[in-house]
Amino acid sequence: MQLDLTTQGPMILATSVAFVAVITDLKDGKVYNWLTLPAILLGWLLNLYLQGLSGLGYSLVATLLGILLYMPGGVFGLIGMGDVKLLGALGAIGGSNYVFTIFLYSSALGIPHAVLVQILNYGRNAFGMAATSFTTGAFLQKTIHKENSDQLQTGKYRFLMGIDIFIACIIGWFHVFNITF
Repeated sequence: MQLDLTTQGPMILATSVAFVAVITDLKDGKVYNWLTLPAILLGWLLNLYLQGLSGLGYSLVATLLGILLYMPGGVFGLIGMGDVKLLGALGAIGGSNYVFTIFLYSSALGIPHAVLVQILNYGRNAFGMAATSFTTGAFLQKTIHKENSDQLQTGKYRFLMGIDIFIACIIGWFHVFNITF
């Protein structure tokens, strides 16, 4: 079996970027610009090289799609802005169908992941704490994201979306949703 770099190359690169993001997320609780911004540029250049100007345009649109899909979560502090830029980078590399697939799978994984972290940290009080956070508007003050950073220092369980994004990249090797208009 021969490796087709025009189809597999972008997935290898995207999964590698997501893997590095998991490492930095686990270590520091962050996905850094030094990873996401060069990955976006590399995705644009890769698609320009593989598909010409139309590939570049497709990659630019997919970058914006990736950013827009996670932007609400980033604005409200439910996920970090590094995760937002990471999804944009994955869009730049893999295209619109790929980034939409990663968004769906990472969201499907992220919701139970967040609930599990909440239960592990707060036990029976987990749902009450989450409900209080949302009903009092604490999530608007980004205290959920701050709490996640504080948990890095205290050794509590942390919700790290980078893990879900990486797993979604692996699943994306086997199934990509095709969106058509």
